[in-house]
Amino acid sequence: MRIIVITIATLFVFFIGLFTVKFWGKGQVYSDYHHAMLIQQSTPIEYIKPTYEHLKEVIDSDKNIYLDVTVTFDQKLVIPKRKWLATEKPIHLFNYDEIKNDVLLVTDLKAQLLTKKIIFNMVDNARAIHETFMYDMQKMGLEKGQNFIVTSQFEAPLKALKEIAPALVYGSTQPEILKIVAMQSMYLLEATTLRADVIIHPLKIHKHNFFNEEILAEMKRRYKKLIVGPINQDELPEAQRLQPLGVILNY
Repeated sequence: MRIIVITIATLFVFFIGLFTVKFWGKGQVYSDYHHAMLIQQSTPIEYIKPTYEHLKEVIDSDKNIYLDVTVTFDQKLVIPKRKWLATEKPIHLFNYDEIKNDVLLVTDLKAQLLTKKIIFNMVDNARAIHETFMYDMQKMGLEKGQNFIVTSQFEAPLKALKEIAPALVYGSTQPEILKIVAMQSMYLLEATTLRADVIIHPLKIHKHNFFNEEILAEMKRRYKKLIVGPINQDELPEAQRLQPLGVILNY
């Protein structure tokens, strides 16, 4: 009997705590961030994620683009021109001159980048990547972030970048995506804390739909925009039905 009473009391306290956190989350008030990159259009903005073979072709075109960027050891912001193998020394341990045939220098692409919308994806959690990124954006006259979103699977570089450039538009990190999934599984999605302005993810996560009705409703309540991708062309109709801000198409 004593064990039953303790179990019931424990469950009671647990559920009281659960509903307290849930209603606290529901009571939070959010504001819409008005920014040129967050203007919803009648059809989703299409970003192209090029293969390495077509990288320069897409950069030189008038298409909006999703670009993987990282830094070299001597702090040059670069775009890899080929797949970097896990057995190789990472880019951030090379000086630019050592690998200049395998990367594109972002500042050399100023003319092409000024004319399109871009999603910059930081693929490395390298030393001072956030500082190098902003330095090169300033060199190109893009420091106000009026034509790009910056994202990364890593939390640290975006957190550091937001401290020095809070007005930029930020995409979701992998830890934020996992937090959304975990909190939803505990029925606490409303209490999830998010730094991102835009939730960026493909349609599926572990073979399940990521953008389910609960997540769509909660992100709408918070004025968070959605970008679906990277996806293949045959997934585009399903992505468009979600009415996202944008889609990222594999080239």
